Amino acid sequence: MKYFIFCLIFILQSVIVTGQGYFEATPEIAEAYRMVSTLRFEEGRKKISEIKSSDPDNKLVYLVENYIDFFTIFINEEENEYEKLLDNKEYRIDQIRKGDKNSPYYRFAIAEIHLQWATARLKFGERTTPATEVLKAYKLLEKNNTEFPDFIANKKSLSIIHALSESLPGWVRTLMGIRGSIEQGTKEIDEVVSYSKHNEFLFLEESYAIYAYILFFQNNKRKEAYDLLTHADLDHSRSPLICFLKANIAHKNGYNEEAKKILEERPNGDMYMPFPYLDFMYGQYKLYSLDDDASKYILNFINEFEGRHFVKEAYQKLAWYELALNEDISAYKKYMKLCQDRGFELVDEDKQALKESENKKIPNATLLKARLLFDGGYYSNAYALLVKKSYMFIEEGEDQLEFNYRMGRISHELQNLPDAIEFYSLTLMSGKKSKSYMACNAALQIGLILEEQKKHKQARHYYEQCLEISPDEYKSSLHQKAKSGIERVEYFLN
Repeated sequence: MKYFIFCLIFILQSVIVTGQGYFEATPEIAEAYRMVSTLRFEEGRKKISEIKSSDPDNKLVYLVENYIDFFTIFINEEENEYEKLLDNKEYRIDQIRKGDKNSPYYRFAIAEIHLQWATARLKFGERTTPATEVLKAYKLLEKNNTEFPDFIANKKSLSIIHALSESLPGWVRTLMGIRGSIEQGTKEIDEVVSYSKHNEFLFLEESYAIYAYILFFQNNKRKEAYDLLTHADLDHSRSPLICFLKANIAHKNGYNEEAKKILEERPNGDMYMPFPYLDFMYGQYKLYSLDDDASKYILNFINEFEGRHFVKEAYQKLAWYELALNEDISAYKKYMKLCQDRGFELVDEDKQALKESENKKIPNATLLKARLLFDGGYYSNAYALLVKKSYMFIEEGEDQLEFNYRMGRISHELQNLPDAIEFYSLTLMSGKKSKSYMACNAALQIGLILEEQKKHKQARHYYEQCLEISPDEYKSSLHQKAKSGIERVEYFLN
């Protein structure tokens, strides 16, 4: 009888072990991930279904599947779709919990799903739940990093949390227990990318995107971010997300023509999930070079996009097009009225667009053209235009404030730093009391110049001045950059 019971227990244990879920980045998982990350959702869903049938115990498939919901919500921004997909989160986490708890993928996969949903929720103005999800993810990743220090995927996700942690208020960091620095996050993602150059790594493209973001926005190393993506083996003609990333960084480095070319080569076809924002980007970049057909692509975005962000900005850009290229004040006013009536004011770009739409003053067409040329990286053209028309901006007032600001920005990009500091200082002096975003950014830019010159104490002074100004437009992004600047220079001052 005892022998029978022993055999029964052994058989039951064997069944339990055999049926236990596990995590393995198989070639099939890698293929499904590539399909999903390039927005080929129909193919991705089919592949995921095949994996669930042929390899049902491999729980990593549920993380790959969650990417579909994340990208869908993040790109479309449709509230009904968001509400419909919410229940999938807990179901997938429950499935992952049936996997091997001793695998480094166990906590990592759950943490990734928390992070993806936290990011998705932010699109709809949620704050409390995303903070909780980020904290859960952080704790899981830190514990995983302690137990599996060689599991490189962990550093991919921790890098962005650590790099952004310094931007949080001190009491929030203390309350949540999140610790980290820009330096730590940069080092971690550098390790990940270096690892991927010599080893198969499932999350390769994500890692390059995170690295470029941390270099560009957290370290103010714009050229390094551009060089990173230029030399990486990332094919934008087969991935809408890589197209978005490369075009965005190229444009922000002043390579507007290259950014337009990248977007012209973006993948199209029924196999890809629609990504209307790429049309908006292309329309904007064509507007910056004053192309006659720029409005066509911005209108495509407005007609196809049903989400919440950048709609007001799109109408603002159409208004600019009419004023700068056609000198049509009536059409400018029409689009500014639509800017007021449609879209949401959730991001700085939309808030700024709404504020302009409520301003009865029509922008100066010369300053607007200079701004567009500057935003496209056509600095010499913008400089020549303003120098030629400088007689128009002798009298004090809003136009003179903007003239000084534009000349500061253009001189800065042309590496005429003494003139840049002089024009920025004039902007700061005359615009500080008005709480202008131009004065706020002028302080930030002087700080960046002085930091580059290793004048760290003076740089901190101007970063602090930036934080003292609370403009209605771009406040969060400008203050974020100033805080990052203070953290960087503090390293040298302490």
